Amino acid sequence: MSATEFVVRRRLTEPQQERRAKILTAARELASDGGYEAVVMRDVAERAGVALGTLYRYFASKDHLLAEVLVEWGGELETGLRRSAPQGETPLERVLAVLRRAARQIAAEPVLAAAVTAALLSADPAVSDTQPEFSAMMRRWLDLAVEDEDVRDRDHVVEMLEHVFFSSMIGLVNGRRAPSDVGEQLERAARLLLSG
Repeated sequence: MSATEFVVRRRLTEPQQERRAKILTAARELASDGGYEAVVMRDVAERAGVALGTLYRYFASKDHLLAEVLVEWGGELETGLRRSAPQGETPLERVLAVLRRAARQIAAEPVLAAAVTAALLSADPAVSDTQPEFSAMMRRWLDLAVEDEDVRDRDHVVEMLEHVFFSSMIGLVNGRRAPSDVGEQLERAARLLLSG
């Protein structure tokens, strides 16, 4: 088992969970204010009130840290969806409701969205462990919308929506897309995949 695998998979005590949460909050604040470049590990450690060595025990790299911020941010959306289920008569309407919530989060914090997406694109092995976690979370968002209804090629529909989501987010990182474009592209894709 590599050091990275140890960092990602070990069980944390309550004080360790609190420390980890402080680190994620500090990284998120820095990324929200200044984007990817503003997240410097030494600054994160200082803001979180932990030693730099402690920070590296939880997160193998800046990209690993920001990818985990993305997972936490996505988790907030999932919690909201579980608390207040997406509304609509059809799976399409409910999927659109989910995608609109995600798009609103991105539009509210486009600098953070670009920073965490840039990290998720990293070749860092620690990030590779996070990518499937985020993908599974996105699948849960859409499953909450579709519920138990029979949707033709459900797995492929979810997979295609994930691809459109990440493609749109890459456009946001590159400055080729506005935050509002992400939501519009997702809606278009959902309509094409789920109508009829």
